Amino acid sequence: MHSLSRYPEEACALIVGCGDKAEEIVLAPNIAENPTRFFEIDPSARIHTEKKCRQSGQSIIGVFHSHPDGEAKPSNADANMVIERNFIWLIASLNGADEFHMGAFLPFQNGAGFTPVSLKIEEK
Repeated sequence: MHSLSRYPEEACALIVGCGDKAEEIVLAPNIAENPTRFFEIDPSARIHTEKKCRQSGQSIIGVFHSHPDGEAKPSNADANMVIERNFIWLIASLNGADEFHMGAFLPFQNGAGFTPVSLKIEEK
């Protein structure tokens, strides 16, 4: 599991799919200055993923990151980072190998903040 392998740093990834259906998770390096408190997806990973999406007809539909020893909900720092208001935000909370929780959110269209959304996980 990517989040656990990056612990105590925040793990991050791009969510690729069509519409609101995620089809692939693309792991990305966290290049934040302080990766134990913040995440910043490496721009080269995003560019590479966008090029791949153009060929497949998919698109980046969201971002994932973890909150080591935190909650599975957006932080104030997350709210300040929102650029694409249509992206799904998946946030994992983990406490070492003991606990793991996941939350899904959409940014408010007008202003800072998020609203929780339901996740439906299907096996392929």
